[in-house]
Amino acid sequence: MKEEDARYEALRKPSMHSDSSTEVEFSDKDNDHDHEIVSDSDNDIESKPGLGHHHQPCRTRTRTRRTRTRRRKGIWNRVMRYRWVFDTALLLVILGLLVDNRWSKAKKQKGHRYELGGDITGFAPQFSQQLTRFTPDHRFVPEPPSMFWSKGTQDAWLSIVPKGLGYLLIKSPELYTSLPQPLHDYSPNSTVYTTSMTHQLHCLYTILDAYNTLTMTRDPTLIKMPWHVNHCFEYMRQAIQCTGDVALEGAATTFPLGPNGEDQGGSDGWDSTHVCRNFGEVYDYLEKETVPGARKWISS
Repeated sequence: MKEEDARYEALRKPSMHSDSSTEVEFSDKDNDHDHEIVSDSDNDIESKPGLGHHHQPCRTRTRTRRTRTRRRKGIWNRVMRYRWVFDTALLLVILGLLVDNRWSKAKKQKGHRYELGGDITGFAPQFSQQLTRFTPDHRFVPEPPSMFWSKGTQDAWLSIVPKGLGYLLIKSPELYTSLPQPLHDYSPNSTVYTTSMTHQLHCLYTILDAYNTLTMTRDPTLIKMPWHVNHCFEYMRQAIQCTGDVALEGAATTFPLGPNGEDQGGSDGWDSTHVCRNFGEVYDYLEKETVPGARKWISS
């Protein structure tokens, strides 16, 4: 009985450390109030024979995990403190791409000037000008009319028509404004147009073909697409008015004389000098930018 009272009394005596007291270990590296609580009861367990050596590895692993967690939190906190730098950089990159895109479009349109014989969209570069004296070339309009279909005449017409007859594929139509309706002859995904100069040459050839056919056969039914001929007359009228060439032209040099050998007056326009575009530059540009695989020919 005395032995039991002595053990009971020993339990009642307060130890040097209170059971309710705790030790708080703060991390010097963190400011987020992470802490580790070590209870005196743990020390008691360690001091008890047969218990401490079983719990020590568990406590060590727990502390290791907590240390790794605190380190990860510390790194993440430092990253988050500088997050505004990354956000700002990303925003500047996005703004830069938007500005560059708009600038490219504005530069393409702003740098375009309307010019005589040009296109309002500005798709083509500006071509140089040159002074050209008009002189007759009978290869294009031979006599007699039957020679119109000769190889020499056909080759002459071919020499002034770029491959593809000036049909162009506009690769980035979104860069241009006021584009007409694309041609229906091509894929809906392709933005293809013809050009006025080659269209005029095509119409002039069509008129000549119809005239020579009628002269040779006297049969209007042999004229290909007579409605097309009327279209070409009207189209050429407006093209001539649009250009409004006011070059001065002098007395005729090739008109035949009258019945009595007299000068019949008038002007044939030859030997008159005109301000023209550099046809070689226009030809090269149209041939380079033509629709891939185009096989159109000047005739109807």
